[in-house]
Amino acid sequence: MKIFIGILLATTVNFLMGLLGLYLVTSTFVISLAPNDIPTLNLTAFDYIFSFTLKFFVILVLTWILSRVMPLLDKPRKRVLFIFFLGSIFALYNEVDLFWSDVDYLWSTLVIVAESFNWLITAYILSKFIKPRHLGAL
Repeated sequence: MKIFIGILLATTVNFLMGLLGLYLVTSTFVISLAPNDIPTLNLTAFDYIFSFTLKFFVILVLTWILSRVMPLLDKPRKRVLFIFFLGSIFALYNEVDLFWSDVDYLWSTLVIVAESFNWLITAYILSKFIKPRHLGAL
């Protein structure tokens, strides 16, 4: 139950950080860097629920991967870095089309940095709930 609460909390924080990022983009000067269709997004309740569900599934898979390599990740810092690097790879993969699309490189870099920061916070939350059970682990 503790692990499920950790996954749910990490998903909620990850989702809310994404919403905060969307709000900051649409209400600050960063909108000038964004693609043209960002200001005209019409998001429905289904879009929010679908996004939350996808984030939950990704964090669930990451937690499963984390449990498979748990003996190697005995310290909280190692667990945070493991999830952070995997999340950052996902963020980079999400922006991989920047090489053949008309999206500005500065915008893609900003998205990758923001998503990596989001995954750092998510990894910290997961590391507090998911801990190894062998002797000598913290």
